[in-house]
Parts: sequence; C-alpha cells; structure tokens
Amino acid sequence: MKQFKRIVILFFFLLLPSTPLLAEEYKVVFHLNDMAKLPNLEKGVINLRNSLGDDVDIQVVINGRVVTSMLSGNRLVEDKVQSMLNNGASVGLCHNAIKTHNVNTNLLIEGVSVLSMGGYITILDLQKKGYVYIKI
Repeated sequence: MKQFKRIVILFFFLLLPSTPLLAEEYKVVFHLNDMAKLPNLEKGVINLRNSLGDDVDIQVVINGRVVTSMLSGNRLVEDKVQSMLNNGASVGLCHNAIKTHNVNTNLLIEGVSVLSMGGYITILDLQKKGYVYIKI
C-alpha cells in the first residue's frame, strides 16, 4: 500500500508543471485627454515595457481636444507618439472626438488609428476584457 501511495504522489507531482504553460500577460489601457500630460504618458509606456518586457499589452486611448494634436507635422508630438508605438503600444483616437473637432484622418501621425467605438466605450470594453485602467 505504501508503494502505491508513493506512485500516486509521484504521478501527481509529475502532472504539475514547474512553470506555467502560459505566462500571465498584463493588460493596460492608458487614457489621455490632456495634452500637457503626453510626456507622462510616454514615460508610463516606456516604464511598463522596460519593467514587464513582452508580458504587457499596452493600449492607449486618446479623446477630447487632444486628438487635434495627433497630426503629422508637430515633431515633438510625433516623436513621443512614435516612441510609444516603438515600445509596442497601440494608440487609438476616439472617433467621436475626431468628428467633433473635424480632424482630417489623412493627416494623422503614422501608426495612430481611429477607434471603431467612442473612447469611453473602448475603455469600458477593454476593462471588461481584463485591462487595468490608468488615467494620465
């Protein structure tokens, strides 16, 4: 009987992986609606990527008047947005704000997308999917 128990216990431990089969991925949604906080957003994206490596999915939702600043031509803004994109963040603009402020989407910074839903609805949807909300 002792031998049987040892075999069962050994079999049980062999079934348990010593490392998880799938590493847990962090999911974060940053929300920006104040242009003065763009440098803080960029630092947050870089810090998360540096700390967590590829184990973090970073979404950025931009709404309000800030969408008017996401046009090609402003080198300072373009550099910060490209930095976030280069660090694996997806940057999306609220389509309601795009319409409200009559933004020409052909002039957007390369890599920035227009969200299919409004900014707040996108944030709610991402939170429902397990994303942690960070207001910048």
